[in-house]
Amino acid sequence: MTKSILLTGAALIGCATAASAAAPVQPRLKQVDPKLLLSEQYTHFTDGFGKRRQTGAEYSVDLGRTAFSVSATHAKRTFADESYSAVEFAGTLYHDWSDQVYTRTHVALSSDKPVFASRQVATDLNLKLVPNTVLTVGGKYARYHGNRDVYSWSAGGTWYFGDGSLGYRFTLSDVDKLGKSYSHLVTARLKDPRGGGQTQLWLGAGTSLHEQEVLLSGEKGSFRTIALQRVQPIAGPIAVNLTLGRSWYDTGSTNYHGTTASIGLSYSGLDLFNARNSD
Repeated sequence: MTKSILLTGAALIGCATAASAAAPVQPRLKQVDPKLLLSEQYTHFTDGFGKRRQTGAEYSVDLGRTAFSVSATHAKRTFADESYSAVEFAGTLYHDWSDQVYTRTHVALSSDKPVFASRQVATDLNLKLVPNTVLTVGGKYARYHGNRDVYSWSAGGTWYFGDGSLGYRFTLSDVDKLGKSYSHLVTARLKDPRGGGQTQLWLGAGTSLHEQEVLLSGEKGSFRTIALQRVQPIAGPIAVNLTLGRSWYDTGSTNYHGTTASIGLSYSGLDLFNARNSD
């Protein structure tokens, strides 16, 4: 519980400090476009593990040195003879402390069901120490169904080149009653030479099953995952986000996989705070 209080306190202090900062606006290290995103996601699991359907809405805005996003997501996890549904409310705050340092703080809350983590607090410290490269260290606390607490620490980096980027992140987790687990995540993103489209790839592997399937937060095993997303502008500020993914789970006693497809519709430039014009 002490770890939880420390992580929560650090995150809240970071939020309060960032929100009250009045320093002159500097170029952001991580641009957050004003955007409204509506999305629908469906996952089918094999071997009788059911399906999952998820609907979400997210709004992001950049205020200069500070940016934030808020979201609400409803998901339903269905099996042959039972189903669970829950709503998650989340917020993420970014703040540039200097031209070399920015933080990302994320908080999420949901009901105690095997759909989402019931609570999450995560903070990342991002350092731009060399040109075109951002190094990241982070900590996270999450509570899953059945009051199972998970404390995680991570480190990685992102290299930016031309119209793309390549990143890697290693996460080590301490799972209540299960012990240590880990995960690797590789990301690659390539923007279109012309226009606002982009393509992004995620590759993941490890033993932290809770990161991929909340239902497996109390199980030991391994996973592999791959996902590909295409953001395609269709008319002015409107774009379609299409994502396809596959995940494989192995708990020793059983193994199965899930296939995910999602579609999103985004509207960029929706600045409800008129932030850019007021600086």
